[in-house]
Amino acid sequence: MRASLLVLFLSFLSAASVSLAHGQTFNMSIPLGLNRPAVDPGGSAIATIDLTSTLGFNSPVALTCVISSGPVTTSPPLCPISPLTVTPPGSASLTITTTNATAVGLYNFTVTGTSGPIIQTLSLSLSVQPLSEDYTLSASPVTAVPNPVTAGGVASTTVTVSPIGSYSGHQVTLACLSVTPVVPAGPSCSFTPTTGSGPVQVTAGTPATATLTITTYGPTPTTSLRTPRMFYALWLLLPGLAFLGARGPNRSKKLMGILFLLTIASLLLLPACGSSTPTNSPTGATTPKNTYTFTLTGVDENGAAPSNTTTAEAATVSVIVN
Repeated sequence: MRASLLVLFLSFLSAASVSLAHGQTFNMSIPLGLNRPAVDPGGSAIATIDLTSTLGFNSPVALTCVISSGPVTTSPPLCPISPLTVTPPGSASLTITTTNATAVGLYNFTVTGTSGPIIQTLSLSLSVQPLSEDYTLSASPVTAVPNPVTAGGVASTTVTVSPIGSYSGHQVTLACLSVTPVVPAGPSCSFTPTTGSGPVQVTAGTPATATLTITTYGPTPTTSLRTPRMFYALWLLLPGLAFLGARGPNRSKKLMGILFLLTIASLLLLPACGSSTPTNSPTGATTPKNTYTFTLTGVDENGAAPSNTTTAEAATVSVIVN
C-alpha cells in the first residue's frame, strides 16, 4: 500500500515537473477591478476575471472565491463566479452580493484558479457602508474606436453612469472636463444618451449609458473660381459685334445667331474654369497627430457631480489621431 502511494506521489511530481519545465501556465487578472469600490448593505458589485495562457496552456482552470478578511457578521458577502471552470483564453464574471444584514466594513476577497499543480490567486476589496446618494462615471473601451482615427474623422465609446446607494430618478448631463494636450484644432466631444435625448436618465438605481463621440478636424476640399472669366468671354464678343456692323443686314442676322449660341455655350462652360483646392477645417487648422486624453464629468439637476471626478479613479477616455 505504501509503495503504491509512493509511486503515485512520484508520478504527480513528475507530471508537475514536466509542465513547469515546458513553462506552460495560465495567468489571471481583473483589469477593471470592481465596478463599485463601495456599496450599501444589500448592494452588489461585479468584476470580470480574464484568463490567459502561456506557451499553449489549454487545460481547464477551476475558479473559487472566498472572503479572506472582514467584519464578523451573520450575513457575510457572497462572491459567486460564473462559469466555475474556464479554459484559457477566456473570462468569468465575479459578483459580490450583500444583504441588509451585512455588517459595515472593509471585506477582502481571494480568487483562486487551480489547474493540476498550478495555482494562481488574485485579491480584491469591497467596502460596505451606508452611502449617501451619488454616482460614478466609467467608459468602455477606454480608448475610443476606431483606433487610431484619421484627422477629420470621429471615434466613439460608451460612458456608463453608475448610481451609488439609493441614487435614482435623476438626470445627469455629461461633459468633458478637460482634454490634454491642448492644441489648436484639438478634438471635441459630445454625448448622446443610449435611450431618449438630452440628459442621461438614471432610474430605479440602474446604470445608464450614453455614447461619447469625439470629433477631430482635417482637410476638406472646396471649389472656388480663380478668375471671373465670364467677363473675358463677353469681351471676346465685341470684335464680332463690330464686324457685324460693317456687313449687310442678311448676313448680319446669320452671324448674330452664331455669336449668340457661342455666348450661351461659353456661359454654360464657365464652371470648368474653376479649380478644386484643399483647405483646412473651418477653424483653419487640422488636428495634429497625437494621443489625446479626455477627463469626463457630469452634473445632475441638483448640481451634484460624480464622486470620482476629482479622484485617481476619474473616468478618462483616450483617442489616437494619426
